[in-house]
Amino acid sequence: MEHELSNTQRLTSIVALNAVSTLAQIGQFALGTTLLPIAQEVRHASPQLIGITSSILWLGMLAGLLVTNMLTRQIGYRKTVLLGLVASSISFALMPIIDWYWWPIPAAVIGFGTGLRWMANETWLYRLAPADSRGRVVGIHEALIGIATIIGPLIIVAVGAFKPTAFWLSAGIILMAAPPMFMATLVPAVDKATHDEHALTAKSELPLNQSSYQKLLFWVGFGALIAALGGLVDTGLMALLPVYMTDVGFTSTDTAWMFTILGVGAMLCQFPIGWMADHKGVVWTARLCTFFAALAVILALMFGSSLHALAIAMFILGGTAASGLLTLGLVWATQHSNGAQLTSRMRQVSITYTLLSAAGPLLAGYIVHYVGSSSLFWQVLVVVMLLGLVLFKGTPDE
Repeated sequence: MEHELSNTQRLTSIVALNAVSTLAQIGQFALGTTLLPIAQEVRHASPQLIGITSSILWLGMLAGLLVTNMLTRQIGYRKTVLLGLVASSISFALMPIIDWYWWPIPAAVIGFGTGLRWMANETWLYRLAPADSRGRVVGIHEALIGIATIIGPLIIVAVGAFKPTAFWLSAGIILMAAPPMFMATLVPAVDKATHDEHALTAKSELPLNQSSYQKLLFWVGFGALIAALGGLVDTGLMALLPVYMTDVGFTSTDTAWMFTILGVGAMLCQFPIGWMADHKGVVWTARLCTFFAALAVILALMFGSSLHALAIAMFILGGTAASGLLTLGLVWATQHSNGAQLTSRMRQVSITYTLLSAAGPLLAGYIVHYVGSSSLFWQVLVVVMLLGLVLFKGTPDE
């Protein structure tokens, strides 16, 4: 059905669904991942409870991603997104009312709603995007997501985390994401499902003589793999950068600026990356991102005591390794699938990205604890080199 849409219908739908993602991302993710730990800390919660609450948010998101495919087939994209928004909004509104000891429960629901909205809304969006410009659509979308993640912490700065105001703002912003959905043209989530599933099943017989690397790409997916490696860099760097900055003599204000620069790099670089993916291909663009990410890490390793050098490195890493690889993974998924099959491809990228994003802080924290914070950028360099190995060994579709 999406092939029969007019340009006006496509443009209106793309704008509307981008608005849904931007508003929902501010409330569900940007405030979910920052407000909850800060609000618990000012209420003197233990580090263990803060960590449990943050982890459960991610686990709830993973659960949402896992069931989205089934839900969209049963009730469609719009109702699935709406269910995710309402669930997260109600959970935020209830949190100031209940004892913060019980916050892991609504945190799980917020994450679950985020997973539903993320998977259903983005699949809907990318199915409506013209095939020859999906890279640019993904790039614009990820840039807007970057803006949302900057706005979320600023809301906490403005209203604080102790009073219920921030929670109610979160709930309200999430609900504001619902109306634009009704401007977007609906497409059935089950069209061509049988054909697509049979195509995937036919491809599922992997020849026995394939290498371990080819088997990995077959089962995980090339787009999912490069996106997940980006998530590993992003979350590990975000979690342990404050430790590194303190050890080399910088203040918490300096660290906050580094996070801001990381986010600005992520926001500004996504459309150019999507444009290059459309014109030069995903693999070529990913190789370019890897090259610049490697230069950024080397700069940080050589001049890590210079705030200006770190700022340059953070900007480049934010645009290339952190967010750029997720953008490219999503572009790969959209370019190598059509119709209802796109849901499965997007689900593959999202789940793999979420899993490695959750593993990033655990792995980086363990190494930093035993080796020292000086190992942080060496860890990033190892992941970037692994990414380069993946990219230069080729892909299953080349």
